[in-house]
Amino acid sequence: MSAEAELKRAADRALSFASGDGRQAEIVLIADDSKLTRFANNEVHQNVAERNVEVYVRVAIGKKVGSASTNGVDDDALRRVVEQATTVATLQRENPDFPGFPGPHTVTGGRAGYADDTANATPEQRADKVGAICRRSLEAGFVAAGACSSSVTETAVANSLGTWAYRARTHARLLAVVTGETSAGYGMRQGAGFGALDAEAVADEATRKAERGRDPADIDPGEYDVVLEPYAAEDIVRFISSLGLSGRSIVEKTSFATGKLGEQLLGDQVTLRDDPLSEQGMPRPFDYEGVPKRALTLVERGVVKAVTYDSTTAAKARTTTTGHAALGGPGLYGPVATNLSLEPGAASRERLAKQIDKGLWISRFWYTRTVHPLTVTVTGMTRDTVFLIEKGEITRPVKSLRFTQGYLAALNQLIGVGSRAQLVGDGSTSPMLVPHLAIRGFTFTGKGEY
Repeated sequence: MSAEAELKRAADRALSFASGDGRQAEIVLIADDSKLTRFANNEVHQNVAERNVEVYVRVAIGKKVGSASTNGVDDDALRRVVEQATTVATLQRENPDFPGFPGPHTVTGGRAGYADDTANATPEQRADKVGAICRRSLEAGFVAAGACSSSVTETAVANSLGTWAYRARTHARLLAVVTGETSAGYGMRQGAGFGALDAEAVADEATRKAERGRDPADIDPGEYDVVLEPYAAEDIVRFISSLGLSGRSIVEKTSFATGKLGEQLLGDQVTLRDDPLSEQGMPRPFDYEGVPKRALTLVERGVVKAVTYDSTTAAKARTTTTGHAALGGPGLYGPVATNLSLEPGAASRERLAKQIDKGLWISRFWYTRTVHPLTVTVTGMTRDTVFLIEKGEITRPVKSLRFTQGYLAALNQLIGVGSRAQLVGDGSTSPMLVPHLAIRGFTFTGKGEY
């Protein structure tokens, strides 16, 4: 029996247990075969493999909706999880905005986003990638840590209306942090294919940053022009999308775009799309309600053109779903874009730095948290080496800084956009293609210790 047939059988059995009494049901099955090689102190210390199947069930009794999940696909486990979801539904208040499950939709076939070299990757092949990083780090007198992973994920969605959606995809990822006594460097590559993992490039990127970052100088907080590498720029795009370009934030009036669709709210160098079918990223042909996905332009030259919807937020906004339902229904953040792409500009990374008289070159952000959703103000720290830019040249390393910055304002203060985009972010959930960004007047509010 094929993998798709096995998931179809489980979905059909679960739906049969949920039938009757005018009930509707939705079944999401995720079968994940993941393999991971971790390394630290310049050597492999762990190699693990896991096969897991998750089943998420939503049962609707009229406008009362309950959900439950399990890891079993035998009849007893499926019957039990359906009963749990049904019990939860009976105890819920009616949700007047629940439109029923969408469908019927059928989305199957195709190998976009599936690569045989990732599906067949061996521990030895992952160790070879790791070895290239550890050797380079050791030669330079540093310590490397990180991970190399390869996975196959099958996702299926079925509901009482006849929806059936299935796809298999692969994901390969290699990341490294190279550290010394006073410096650190980061590098990462990912993609559907194992061939996307250029270990030499990751080793070179992380080690060079650590080498150049030795003995960072102290620097005072304040406003600085910045060049953000894609690892840092990704954070801005992610928060702008989740807080401002989501149907849930629109209907709850917590978005900067509420009542302003069609207006220019961002700089004219900003064109942002969600392109779930592009093979440049990691294709996702349907969402977690089984609705077919399509390319969606969210922002065009600074003008907000659209936001993401699932079926529930779309019903509340009196529009149609865009195919952006999250796992388990509306969820914590509501509908989210999963394959964002920020359109590159014309400037090389060197040219971006040349346009800054005094500023900072930032590798990435970490521990970022929302301060104010309407302005998409976020606070966080820089990480893995910050460099000073003086008269257009990257000169010397400085210590990390805390920032508190409105990301909406940042995208209205662009100096330039890099000419090459990189696939960054968490590729298992929301990878995105993002170039370097140069931004005027980024606000730093505190010092770091290293």
